[in-house]
Amino acid sequence: MRFTSIRLSRFRNYPSLVLEPHPGTTVLYGPNGSGKTNLLEAMHLLSLGRSHRTAQDREMVAAGAEHAAVWCKTQRLDGSHQVEVRLYPGQKPHKRVLLQGKPAQRIADLMGHATVVMFSPEDLRIVRDGPAARRRFVDMQLSQIRPSYLRALKTYLTVLESRNALLRQNRLAGVADFTAQLDTWDDQLAAAAVPLVGARRWFLTALSREAAAQYAAISENPDEPFALSYAGPLARADDPRKAMLEGLRRARREDAQRMYTTFGPHRDDLALSLCGRDLRAFGSQGQLRTAVLSMKLGEIRLIEAEMGEPPTLLLDDVFSELDLRRRSALLKSARGVQTIITCTDRQDAAGACADVYLRVSQQADGAAQITEESGGTTE
Repeated sequence: MRFTSIRLSRFRNYPSLVLEPHPGTTVLYGPNGSGKTNLLEAMHLLSLGRSHRTAQDREMVAAGAEHAAVWCKTQRLDGSHQVEVRLYPGQKPHKRVLLQGKPAQRIADLMGHATVVMFSPEDLRIVRDGPAARRRFVDMQLSQIRPSYLRALKTYLTVLESRNALLRQNRLAGVADFTAQLDTWDDQLAAAAVPLVGARRWFLTALSREAAAQYAAISENPDEPFALSYAGPLARADDPRKAMLEGLRRARREDAQRMYTTFGPHRDDLALSLCGRDLRAFGSQGQLRTAVLSMKLGEIRLIEAEMGEPPTLLLDDVFSELDLRRRSALLKSARGVQTIITCTDRQDAAGACADVYLRVSQQADGAAQITEESGGTTE
């Protein structure tokens, strides 16, 4: 899969942009704050329907503008795809998706039309932060590979919120038939949990295998086996639905006191280990970087195996964070994959064997401008 054309309108500091990405490797270089990451953010939005760095759509709309739009055309094995995402922070719905020029019924429908793997320094949060960061990582990647997963996740979260609303209402005002209503929501939540558990089990088993192979190749140390595993209340349940019902009923008293659901896949985590020890607790800075890099490279291989074609690889200012060995491993895995690399200086991408170098700068009004090395300007 590759992006063949991208258009931005009033997105961040791009009043307008038309770009035809090279099918090989492109290096975007320029000062910090010039707009390099904004372009990658737009590609991420077109692929997953959300930014990789903010939950507030308003932040992606240019200052002074009421709406923004990003559009792309991609080429996949089954032909050409067109995706457009429009942002209207002051209206409802705030976000609208068009596929092949026609409104999509759900934002989730854009999954599978453009596929990316993004690697940035912020990805170390997958290891450093709490379980929510790791669940988000798992959910986003699974949603790309299996669009049905996102629909299942939304169903689960909708039922979860309804159950939590009942718990709050009962604690604050009392509900006459509270137990009967809670039984109903428990049954629905248990049923909704099953597809999530199955998909997460498969994904983390497959990703662990791919990431372990990548880690071994990068570290060149067979005595440092890296592994991922699914950690959660239902991770090893033979019958997830039954186990979910039992767990919900055991936690009823606590849930009623806290006014939220304390048991279920929304509490899942991703365990990372090196040599059988918790990577978060015992890993060095270099080992943490290698682990995250290995996971990203493993994603590429897993997506290619599942979807029949590799994703586009977005590398946001990571070369300065990697030593020569890790950088070489990254570039080796990117062969044959459309890759876009951002850095502050062209020399930072030395060894990338780029097909195109594009300089990103800011005009006097703060608007981003992309200029080819040859002197031609894309605007």
